[in-house]
Amino acid sequence: MPREIVKEEEVTLPKVKMLLEQRQKDGELSHLQKLTYDYASKFSKIDAEKADALLARLKEEGISGTLATQIVNILPASVEELRTIFSAESRPVLPSELEKLLSIINMFR
Repeated sequence: MPREIVKEEEVTLPKVKMLLEQRQKDGELSHLQKLTYDYASKFSKIDAEKADALLARLKEEGISGTLATQIVNILPASVEELRTIFSAESRPVLPSELEKLLSIINMFR
């Protein structure tokens, strides 16, 4: 029986890890879920609570949900890394804005 998609949203890797840990308590994970859990465990750089707080803070700064999620997943350590993430955006981002965002990111490390 196919499952019905009720809601679709972007989530950060730390949140994926947390959700799969909760799911694991209810029963065994499928093969795909195990692979996803392994990936999320390897590449999550902060815990889910900090990730949610950082995501909310980035959205307050006017960053789109998709871009904010990617920033939380990557957790860039330099302005150059942050600039690379913003390269897909159509509007230019000032170096002062990047510095401000980097200082916000560093508060959640």
